[in-house]
Amino acid sequence: MAGKSSRQQRLDHTITIIQQRHGPAALRQGVAPASVPHVPTGFPDLDAALGISGLPRGRLTVLGGAPTSGKRTLAALVLARAQARGRHPVAYLDLHHACDADYLQRCGVDLDQLLVARPIDGRQALDMLLHIAAEPAWAACVFDPWSALGQDATTRRYAAGVLDDVAGRLARSGVACLVLDEPPSLGQGLLASLAGDPAAQALAHHAAVRLALTRERWHTLGPDVRGYQVQVQVQKNKLGPSGQRVTIDIRFNGTVRGNGL
Repeated sequence: MAGKSSRQQRLDHTITIIQQRHGPAALRQGVAPASVPHVPTGFPDLDAALGISGLPRGRLTVLGGAPTSGKRTLAALVLARAQARGRHPVAYLDLHHACDADYLQRCGVDLDQLLVARPIDGRQALDMLLHIAAEPAWAACVFDPWSALGQDATTRRYAAGVLDDVAGRLARSGVACLVLDEPPSLGQGLLASLAGDPAAQALAHHAAVRLALTRERWHTLGPDVRGYQVQVQVQKNKLGPSGQRVTIDIRFNGTVRGNGL
């Protein structure tokens, strides 16, 4: 059999370098979307819309939405499912020091397999994220919220550089990383919010999936709130189709349950 051509040898060398730097999953040929490592969200319609049956492992997912939009509940439900597949630990980077362990537990999160980190500032949170992203022992992590980095130009530039590194580390470790983000301020479009902000640009670039959540209505029983209905728009999806809108229901009844439970 004839040896490989110099062109094929150069191609093989390039593929090897890319996979060594960014992980074996960075380059694949003929892989069906369903084979992408993922964590189910617990909402069948949302999983189907994403095209890979959940949120990707080894990638960065952004959950955007206003307070009470459901993004933190969705993140908690994903953490619980990430734990369920092998009882691996998960991490929650709580920049506002407002993480509610009782609520996480009612979402199904095993508190014995949960690390809640409360960094003193955005830079420390980014450094923690770097370490978590590199460690395959973690099943998933949440960075909450991105807006808590503040507007200091030095920190924003540092965040952009960190995300460049985090993306490569996630690809090698297989950790599912969820970043919770706020929508652009009133009267400010998405493109305008990205202009001149290296941190926002890096987040938009490295996100494999971006979901925008909007609470549509509360579910009530008499004076009691029993849950709410949320519209989820798949704004970006590198691994499947984008643009879909899915309605999900979140119910409170001692535990927090989605419409896939």
